[in-house]
Amino acid sequence: MINKLTLIKLLIIIIGFGSFEKIYSQIEKSDEQIFILGKKYFIHKVKNGQTLYSISKTYNVSQQEIINENSEIENGLKSGMELKIPADVSISVDNNKEKFIYHTVQKKQTLYFLTKKYNVSEGELIQLNPELKNGLKNGQVVKIPKFSSNSENIESDYYFHKVTSGETVFSLAQKYRTDMEILININPELKDGLKIEQIIKIPKSNYTTNETLTIDHNNKSIDEYNYDPQYFEEAGSMPCNNFVYQNNIKFKIAVLLPLFIEENNAIKQTGKFYKNTERFYEFYQGLLIAANKLKQTGVSIEFIVRDTKGLTNFSRILNILNEKDVLSADLIIGPIYSENFKIASDIAKQNKINIVAPLELKYSNLVNTNPFIFLTSPDSEAKINKISEYLASSYDKSIIVIHNGTDEEQKIIDIYKNKLVNTFSNYQNINEIVFKQVNFKISGIKGVEDALSVGLGNIIIIPSTDKVFMTNLITKLNYLTDKYKITVYSMLSEENFRNIEIKYLRNLNFHYGTNSFIDYKNKNVTNFIISYNTFFANEPSLYSFLGYDITWYFANIMKQYGKNFQFCISSSNNFIFNKGLRCEFDFKRVSPFSGFENKWLDIIKVDENYNLTKVK
Repeated sequence: MINKLTLIKLLIIIIGFGSFEKIYSQIEKSDEQIFILGKKYFIHKVKNGQTLYSISKTYNVSQQEIINENSEIENGLKSGMELKIPADVSISVDNNKEKFIYHTVQKKQTLYFLTKKYNVSEGELIQLNPELKNGLKNGQVVKIPKFSSNSENIESDYYFHKVTSGETVFSLAQKYRTDMEILININPELKDGLKIEQIIKIPKSNYTTNETLTIDHNNKSIDEYNYDPQYFEEAGSMPCNNFVYQNNIKFKIAVLLPLFIEENNAIKQTGKFYKNTERFYEFYQGLLIAANKLKQTGVSIEFIVRDTKGLTNFSRILNILNEKDVLSADLIIGPIYSENFKIASDIAKQNKINIVAPLELKYSNLVNTNPFIFLTSPDSEAKINKISEYLASSYDKSIIVIHNGTDEEQKIIDIYKNKLVNTFSNYQNINEIVFKQVNFKISGIKGVEDALSVGLGNIIIIPSTDKVFMTNLITKLNYLTDKYKITVYSMLSEENFRNIEIKYLRNLNFHYGTNSFIDYKNKNVTNFIISYNTFFANEPSLYSFLGYDITWYFANIMKQYGKNFQFCISSSNNFIFNKGLRCEFDFKRVSPFSGFENKWLDIIKVDENYNLTKVK
């Protein structure tokens, strides 16, 4: 969603040009069109003076539709940007705009989520949107009443206090038995001080909820498909066990990275890299080390390297993907950015080329309908699943979720609840679990302490990915470890907390799920570091290890099964090259018609000796 500050900037730009009509009448509608996953788009190149409002009027598309397809414009429009504009979409006009909100459904949002977010009943939503009876779809626009029959309960968790002369934040915190920090969290304007007759919100309680999750031992869902129906296999393709690699075979791998070669060449004398491109050169260097080692084992590779440049340069991406050399590749690695990968994966599907996403994607749902996609980075749901399995194996503790009240956190909490219930269904002696939730923004550390148990160990799950919030919370939790036994499970990895004292993480028995763990005592890791230093006179980064692991795995699996290895992936669970230096690969289909997601995750903890160690 575009933030308020960006909207204000856009309005200022628009007002500065005079009338709205004058602006958008000067914009020339693009004739360039592309199809992505069967949906048609115009490609509009932004020019100086053009605004989001004027572009939306030119194409008769809502501003929100444009934002949804081009998330990068949240930071403002820039001349030269190439925007995807949905074709054949018109602005729906409602004569009762004051009465309704229009919500665009995002991935994994549910009807229950909307009822809680907007304090409206399911019946009201279905009455206004009859199509919701068939479930929500990503990108669907839902009409929501601003004033619901439930609206009298919207602020039931707060008192409303009118400030009088002489009152301070401290005196109000004392009067209502809460903390100053909590009052400021709920009322950010208090940072500037109190004003007479100002209305402020004060929480009525510590805002902790207890929920009993009932375990259904007969309900076991299937999350993964370990078989391949081969529904798209071409006639005449080689069966898995019949492929024999010959020395004259050279695998062609297209590597699409935002290297900004010209820009880096222009500043190479400075010893610095253009913008944030150093990591992609490190990735490519790791790839070259893998290729050199593969050559020693008799595997020959030809790399087709292309510079994709920026994340909105769609014309360049299309031109690269239509090159004869790229279309004849046995494998495509990249592009890096989600917008570009979305285009590339569609073309890869049309040409039956396996394509690898090296980093986590914003559009991870692309894998659901494209059997040629390989996602190397496990998503948050995979992390939750792994942690839930680990918790279920030794459940005798209190489970507490500490959140900050955001929609994103609530989605993760809902997944946790479902995964825990599903995982615990395998344990016949457990029929229910108590699931506590604490809204830290409202209750602060006092609410957390109220939820902790003295006699039991306390499992604290933190769904937030906000590093600042996490740092603050971890620091405060550390001071409770003298009174309570606490084990923390985080959605973020330890490398995101470099500014937290390691002893805090040790005291909290800090755990996290990751597919990125390097054992520097491992001989293969040591040899890679030596080789990298020899070739590039530098130490390898995490990206160097990633480039090596991806190349090593996919080149070896092609050596064993050929370029159509996707038909054989389910039979390669014991593939000897699954384990890399940084990553491990356990690719599974999520449905019979999808591509592959990497399901491998380690759970890492900070042990008593301040070391990172695997626990599962």
